[in-house]
Amino acid sequence: MTDMLTSYDPRTGLPIGQVPVTLPEEVPAVVERSRKAFDEWKLLSDKERRAVLKRFKQVVLAKGQHIAEVVRSEAGKPLTEAYSLDVVTALTVMDYYIRNAEKLLRPRRGRSWPFVSTGGWTEYHPRGVAGVITPWNYPFFLAMIPTITALSAGCSVVLKPSEVTPLTGQLLVDLAEQAGLPSDLIQVIHGDGTLGSALAESAVDVLSFTGSTRVGKLVAAEAAKRLTPVVLELGGNDAMVVLDDADLKQTARAAVWGGMVNAGQTCIAVERLYVVDAVYDEFLQELDKAFDSVAVATEDKRDIGPIINPPQLTIIEAHVQDAIDKGARVLRGGKRALTKTGIYYEPTLLVDVDHTMTIVKDETFGPVIPIMRVADDAAALRMANDTRFGLHGSVWSKNRSRAARFASQMKSGTVAVNDVGINFIVPTVSFGGIGESGYGSNFGADGIRTTYCYAKSITTARLPRPTSRLLGAWYPRKRGMRYWRTLAKVLFRW
Repeated sequence: MTDMLTSYDPRTGLPIGQVPVTLPEEVPAVVERSRKAFDEWKLLSDKERRAVLKRFKQVVLAKGQHIAEVVRSEAGKPLTEAYSLDVVTALTVMDYYIRNAEKLLRPRRGRSWPFVSTGGWTEYHPRGVAGVITPWNYPFFLAMIPTITALSAGCSVVLKPSEVTPLTGQLLVDLAEQAGLPSDLIQVIHGDGTLGSALAESAVDVLSFTGSTRVGKLVAAEAAKRLTPVVLELGGNDAMVVLDDADLKQTARAAVWGGMVNAGQTCIAVERLYVVDAVYDEFLQELDKAFDSVAVATEDKRDIGPIINPPQLTIIEAHVQDAIDKGARVLRGGKRALTKTGIYYEPTLLVDVDHTMTIVKDETFGPVIPIMRVADDAAALRMANDTRFGLHGSVWSKNRSRAARFASQMKSGTVAVNDVGINFIVPTVSFGGIGESGYGSNFGADGIRTTYCYAKSITTARLPRPTSRLLGAWYPRKRGMRYWRTLAKVLFRW
């Protein structure tokens, strides 16, 4: 009898559906079927693949309401957020790569100088089978990013969604089948971390992992045994910096949205807030007012949703308690919400916070904003960069040039100026972290060229004699040191 994996609604704790569990020993056969699908998919032209993927996008568009309802049932988030931040964002990245993959993957010619008798270009070829491991916080969007990018590159996909949100992962594959994608081009496997390890150890040709830093390191270690290339989008501890000329009311509202959306369970959530001394008191008043716009378990426009995965509550509570023990004060929230069903944590605002506290050093992944007063821009930059993570950040100022200069100095893979979290829904520019936030890139040209393709450089002789022979490099050598020193001076002295 096949084991089943049960999905639960975090708002009620009640079961909502089941999927069959995939055993780790079954993974090699799944990958082999995926490879056969890849062998056929890669033979299609860019235009032919585009037509197939366009049908996929149209099915996602038509089924958007249903997708949002499934996401809501598994992740608990308000329906409008499920639609806007899982469905619309997924359609955005689908549309980008469907429209642009052909152009992004065209061969790129290289300059011939100084060896003008040789021409060259770089081609981009799909790597093969892409293993994709995704988390539970944005279960449709974060699964679609690597899936559509890999397919657009010409790869096939084996998707392992979180065991917390398996129905959404299954739905993505079901939608692909409804769109008429070739059999086994996208396959889904269900199980816990042992299944993810089995996928990382398998014969996939590239691996995408989105999740915690702790698990990401384990995945990278497993993949390294086969030298499988990996893209890791891991945890964040993102800094928001408010300079003395920011629009304080708007910035305060942005901070609340950036820290509370999806109950803070967002990799690019505002986790640290630095405000320069000159405007700190006024900003704190605006921030406190902005907290009136959020609540939990209200089922109205203020609702930020529940804690999706119960173990996360333990982390949130431990971080807040550690901060309180070390001198932080709670201005808002600070405790689990008392509700009849589900797990909810009150929107929380902490002051008198410093860098000795775990809530500043680690990723909390909950609806908590710790705010810190800093002397000036230099202090804000120094403290914002005092982290082992580096996924996202934001800086706020009415002077965009000033803010842009500040953003360029922040130690982070992505930064937003006068916005927050927007980088993760703009597929035209690359998205990736540094430090313990991972490596590799999603989105843009990098996302398709360097992650799901390998580059092949080809050179061709433009003259009857090869350049290496013209240079006199062939055996027996005819050129001595005097010739080579003279040649170097002629070519490179200017």
